Amino acid sequence: MPAVPGTSRSKERQLTLKETSERKLLWDINDPKSIKYHYLIGEMIALDNEPLSLVERVGFQRLMANALPHYKVPGRTYMTEKIVPDIYNRICAKIEASISQAAALSVISDIWTCQHNNESFLSFTAHWISPEFILEHGDLAMKSFPGSHSGINIAKELNAITERWNIPQSKIHLLVHDSGSNMIKGVRDAGYDSGRCFIHSLQRAIEESLKSQPEVQQMIAAARRIVTHFNHSGLAEQKLKSIQQELNLPNHQLVQDVSTRWNSTYYLMERLLEQKRAVSLYITDHETLINLTHAQWELLEQCIKLLKPFEEITKITSSGISCISEVIPHAVTLLKYLGKAETAEKVPNLVSMRSSLQAELERRFSFDEKNKYLVATFLDPRFKTSFLGLVQAERARQKILLEALKISCDESSSTDDDSSPLRKKRNLNENDKTIEIHDSFWNCFEEVATDNMRNANDEEDVEKNAVANELDFYLKTVRLDRKADPYKWWLANEKQYPNLSKFAKVYLSSPGSSVYSERLFSEAGNIYDEKRNRLLPKNAEKLVFIHHNLPLINLNY
Repeated sequence: MPAVPGTSRSKERQLTLKETSERKLLWDINDPKSIKYHYLIGEMIALDNEPLSLVERVGFQRLMANALPHYKVPGRTYMTEKIVPDIYNRICAKIEASISQAAALSVISDIWTCQHNNESFLSFTAHWISPEFILEHGDLAMKSFPGSHSGINIAKELNAITERWNIPQSKIHLLVHDSGSNMIKGVRDAGYDSGRCFIHSLQRAIEESLKSQPEVQQMIAAARRIVTHFNHSGLAEQKLKSIQQELNLPNHQLVQDVSTRWNSTYYLMERLLEQKRAVSLYITDHETLINLTHAQWELLEQCIKLLKPFEEITKITSSGISCISEVIPHAVTLLKYLGKAETAEKVPNLVSMRSSLQAELERRFSFDEKNKYLVATFLDPRFKTSFLGLVQAERARQKILLEALKISCDESSSTDDDSSPLRKKRNLNENDKTIEIHDSFWNCFEEVATDNMRNANDEEDVEKNAVANELDFYLKTVRLDRKADPYKWWLANEKQYPNLSKFAKVYLSSPGSSVYSERLFSEAGNIYDEKRNRLLPKNAEKLVFIHHNLPLINLNY
């Protein structure tokens, strides 16, 4: 045996005949020691988005031969037909066990088409609250969706997924989706209660408001041409960096926007304003590139001021920990912000755009008939009735009392209103990472909350049942800080509100946006790269499923 560095040569010894023979023996493919590494390699392929052909690559086989001389790497077919499906089935069993403890689920669904091979997929992520008031979630399907994306076909696929997971329709509390007409029809035809993605609705409102003022559109088009020039020319980008150093400006690249993300246009304007001096100096030496006029620079700065709260809300909602209970407070606060004289003074050149934003928000965020939004806000200890009108607050209260009456009468929970949702593990330690808040906007938040607080003692002194008494006592407690964790509050107060806490597990489980679907599509895009554009949809679905769900659970082999 070779000597270990730093040791005496006297410690060297010759291998025995038995040891030499054992070193040449390979473990059987079904040996427990081999199986352990089969599954670890399968997990690595899914988690790191490696191709299934990894096991047949010379470099990987050389590595394993040196690291584990007794282990023989199995072939691609064995991994595809045996190991990956078994990992998939084990994760399914874990998720099914967790879902079985849930009173109900909330679902996010959307459609995505891969640009490499034009394969379409339908996502289906479930969200629920565990008995310990922990938000949980799982990707139940990233299902291949060939054919027409009509409402009828969407409804069939949605019901097929719930049947595959043995989830009764009554257990689906809410299905959140974008505003596409086919998704709206599909969810309605499938028989689920529908909720619109807050971020998508905000996107539509801002898009329309930007179109309402032609000079704003012209300014954005001119800004986009400047940014495109630098992003398409390495020489121009290098020159800009040298100017940034001369002017002692941050060494930041200009941001190119995309049409499907309104906040990318906001970041384009924000970064361009930051680099105004460097860009302007560059343009003085390049006559072919036209700079923004003084009026356009002023308009750009005012757009940033007006849209800053919308960017903050978008970032908060897209963080993945946002609940449907936040939709009404955010919409009400945005309207309050737009209507303040202080806001009008800051953006005097955006009268049309500001008015359009107000009109779009009022049109898109009308919650009089959205009982599930009202009850969710009511049951969130950060908001309660602070952001609800008198009629809305009473409607939410009566909704809870009515459902409690149904339960007490042992009525079947076959209607959508009786379903209870569950949601992802909410690690609100992320509050420490929360963005700096735009002061004037969040002052509006506190104004609305303070102005609308009502004292429950004003109600008639009548005999009430247990749920009504809990409601009254709940409304008398101090409203939780907006950055606090409502789920931890309910866990700590579950014994004090045994009836209300059951409703909280239902109504506070639904996400406010379809962020999880977007993340699932990003994961699928990484798996379906150019080198794996011939990956079969059934294998891609399993790999996405494992990639998304495996970090959420622990598997034992």
